[in-house]
Amino acid sequence: MRAEEIIATHGNTDFDAFAAMLAARRLYPNALVAVGALNRNVRDFYRLHAEELEHVVEVSRLELNAIRRLIVVEARSASRLGELEAVALDPAVAKALFDHHGDETPPDWVEPGAAVLSADGALTTTLVGILAERELEPTPLEATAFALGIHEDTGSLTYPTTTQRDVDALAWCLRHGARQDLVATYLHVPLQDEERELLQHLLEAIEPLDADGDEVLLAALRWPQYVEGVSNLAHKIVDLTDARALVLLVEMEGRVFVVVRSRTERIDAAGIAETLGGGGHAQAASAIVRGDLEGIRARVLGALARAPREPRRARDLMSRPARVVAPDDTVQQAMTLCQRHGQSGVFVASEGRVVGSVSREDLDKALGHALAHAPVRGIMSGRVVTASEETTLRELQSLVTGASDGRVAVLRDDELVGIVSRSDLLRELEGVEPGDGDAEESLADELRRHAALDPLLGAVAALGDRADGVYLVGGTIRDLLLGEPSFDVDIAVEGDAIAFARELAQALGGRVTPHEKFGTAVVQYGDDDRMDVVTTRTEFYDAPGALPTVERAGLREDLLRRDFTINAMAVSLAAGDFGRLVDPHGGRADLEAGVLRVLHNLSFVDDPTRIFRAVRYEARYGLRLDDHSARLARSCIEMGLVGDLSSARLRDELVALLEDSGAVDGILRLGALGADRAVHPRLRADDEGAELFRRALELRSELELDVPAWRLGLAVLGRELTSDEAYDWLERLKVRRRDGDRVVGAITVAPRIVDRLRDETLDRAQVVLLADSYAPDAPLLALAREELPELREYFTLLRDVRLEIDGGDLAKLGLPESPRVGEVLAELRRRKLNGELDGRESELAAARELLAALAEA
Repeated sequence: MRAEEIIATHGNTDFDAFAAMLAARRLYPNALVAVGALNRNVRDFYRLHAEELEHVVEVSRLELNAIRRLIVVEARSASRLGELEAVALDPAVAKALFDHHGDETPPDWVEPGAAVLSADGALTTTLVGILAERELEPTPLEATAFALGIHEDTGSLTYPTTTQRDVDALAWCLRHGARQDLVATYLHVPLQDEERELLQHLLEAIEPLDADGDEVLLAALRWPQYVEGVSNLAHKIVDLTDARALVLLVEMEGRVFVVVRSRTERIDAAGIAETLGGGGHAQAASAIVRGDLEGIRARVLGALARAPREPRRARDLMSRPARVVAPDDTVQQAMTLCQRHGQSGVFVASEGRVVGSVSREDLDKALGHALAHAPVRGIMSGRVVTASEETTLRELQSLVTGASDGRVAVLRDDELVGIVSRSDLLRELEGVEPGDGDAEESLADELRRHAALDPLLGAVAALGDRADGVYLVGGTIRDLLLGEPSFDVDIAVEGDAIAFARELAQALGGRVTPHEKFGTAVVQYGDDDRMDVVTTRTEFYDAPGALPTVERAGLREDLLRRDFTINAMAVSLAAGDFGRLVDPHGGRADLEAGVLRVLHNLSFVDDPTRIFRAVRYEARYGLRLDDHSARLARSCIEMGLVGDLSSARLRDELVALLEDSGAVDGILRLGALGADRAVHPRLRADDEGAELFRRALELRSELELDVPAWRLGLAVLGRELTSDEAYDWLERLKVRRRDGDRVVGAITVAPRIVDRLRDETLDRAQVVLLADSYAPDAPLLALAREELPELREYFTLLRDVRLEIDGGDLAKLGLPESPRVGEVLAELRRRKLNGELDGRESELAAARELLAALAEA
């Protein structure tokens, strides 16, 4: 079987690898999924549904020398690809790698720009995230396979490496028809007789080992016949023994099958398997080795001696400086500190020692009883949960969950040096690092300097604490920091945004337009002033082309879903912490450094239109993608992951870029990134195109022509397309037919206008006839290509030449309504353009002459 694109993974394929291959095919629809040895539950699933999975083929059926692109999932070592190893190592074959095993450096056989590496608990989660962002809908069977992959590689969401993305991806699978009965069937495969026998012997062979304080269970034995599913037996043994770490070595048919499981952060399963040529991730890994069982056991023991890693401790995740109040500070002072720094409470310290704590809830109650000026000592709790800097993450989990206010004081020689809160713990467990934006920064002065914001600030202040938090967000903060004289106003509310918008509109004397589906509203007030009010949220798409489903979330999660760090900032408008900058991703520092940075490695893969938005921001604000983000953009393009970018979303981004004042530089940047060819292989965003566009814009301004810059820009980019190619592309961009006709005319007719005017001498009427049908776009682009006096005269004089008589005058002269009316008027205009007619009387005289000639004919 011949196929130029193949998707492959390691042998003894588990559900995560199998599901990831199915998801990858949605991104590479021309590829075949190649499978070799499959785990028993995966093989049973595939065989039962083989007809629906017709694009899955056995690797042995492939003509390996026909492969031109190899897409690899969950296999960093080429040796794990079996028969495809030689293809992976062939420099003439393009490779792409998807993996989630922590190391951000791709293997040598993959170009650095051709790898998508994530930290998700399951690789399927990474691919599902891309499908969701692109609104690609799976079949229910594919959704079921995806769910199985996520369940299997996250221990049904129980492994420590499980992330919020894994949870969201699994929910997405269920919304797209994943069958829970099939998940249960294939996730928990009953043991066959030979497996039960092997399991019994493995349990009897277990020996406990000490790995620098961590217990590891090791079982090594020879088995007379091959039994598949050793990895399934490992799951059973972990359940039966509650092992923190397990290594199984089973010699069968001249090979040793190695399975490693770990439930402690100090033992890296993948690290152990990699010493034997295998791979996996921190919780589950495997290898197949040819060699002597005792020798391999010795190698495993050596790896275990090196395996324990230093656990994360309180010193690594605590918040500092530790903000405290004194016992005699007032309740109001304590509440202001909590509001300013977003804390759920605060410790009380005297002479450097912690003497108590007070929660925000208790402070609220005290304020409700008019105790704002009372000392904190009167309402504080004397019970404080403490830890040392050496306290491990596991111990901190117990301490934080056991503390009534969810806060642990970290002490060094009885002195408070930091705090571990629920937020600190969640950020650590979910892999989100606190950003530099947690430092105290205020934009209160910048807000007050903008007179246009005065009505808004006054209205929000008058509403008091009607919402948990009210913030200016996103592009508003970016433009505020850039000193833009005017900008859109976007407000995010932690709470009910629509209810808040109604009260805000009433306070401003304006009106509100709510959008219940999204939890958003538009408030209009004053002289055409408006603002968008949204609920802090996350979004997901249920189906292609569907509107996003919205779920409420906190401010930080809302900021995390945005595109670039410079758009992921917020400023509080609440009275208690007015002007406080929330900048968890360092957006302000990036803005000051002129850097454009994405929030995560999959940003462009999730939404390739961000590449075009990045180009627009670079051109408009003088920013530049940092090296890492630029590399991610190029990788997305080079790996073919831009998918079908011909969509309305791409159209909107291209229109915004081409209408921007920095569009000429933007065209050059598109070409430098290779984004032009990603949209269509025959688009050209090069020096010639940028100069042609610049000249066309100059002429448009000079000649005061009413033609959108984006139409000219699309024609410039597509100047090498044929008419059919251009129409097809514009149709997929969902450009209106009327605009599409103008763009295609500019692409195809402008060169002909130039060629004809070079080669022939035309009278004025012939020039107008040549240019009028596709004006103004085609003749304008022709003039931009070459300064031709005939075209300049067309725009400055001839184009506006009109007859002073019309069809009504011809009717009075005896010509009834018919096609002849148009023919006579066209001839009269031709004569006027060529200087043969001057004024109404001469036009009427010429009309009488033409009608007389018609009558005689």
